Amino acid sequence: MLRRTFDIRQKSYPIPIAVLISTANTCDCNIFVEYEQSLVNVKDYDEMKIGFDTRRQYQLFCFDGCDEVNAEQRILCLFTP
Repeated sequence: MLRRTFDIRQKSYPIPIAVLISTANTCDCNIFVEYEQSLVNVKDYDEMKIGFDTRRQYQLFCFDGCDEVNAEQRILCLFTP
């Protein structure tokens, strides 16, 4: 499992949740955002709509599976200016 914290406010405009979900769905690994006692599945629209906390600037993403390094790079590109 690979874990990485991203600054989701690094760009001057917010990334739409649909773009984040679409990008995650192109990867073969599981991708979650970890909060204190819970995990939010980035590939699941309903979970993201309810559980993704956009008020937090730094989000801990967890990648688990065969292409986790590739998935990390794809997600990183979304948040890098």
